[in-house]
Amino acid sequence: MKLSRATVLLATCAVFVAFLAACVSTPPETKWEGRRVEDAIAVYGPPKRIEPSQTGKLYVWESKHTMEGMGGFPGATRETHVKIRMMTVDANGIITSCNLVDQ
Repeated sequence: MKLSRATVLLATCAVFVAFLAACVSTPPETKWEGRRVEDAIAVYGPPKRIEPSQTGKLYVWESKHTMEGMGGFPGATRETHVKIRMMTVDANGIITSCNLVDQ
């Protein structure tokens, strides 16, 4: 079965549009300032560590995701993506600042 040039072009455009839609549909990061730290714990789970800060406590979450390069073939490169989320929480349990670092 031979496909026409128009069919191949249409299929290529459909794949490209689907890729762009996936990129655009990534939800924005939640605005945490003013919310209770329990809300963040419900979303992200227990923090990796809690440290004292000048204005209360610093809650730190860390997530790692390793991706296999080239479809996971033997010898393929691996890439580890790390997200570090830090929230400063006052004595009342209210988040006063939030920082997200992608590495």
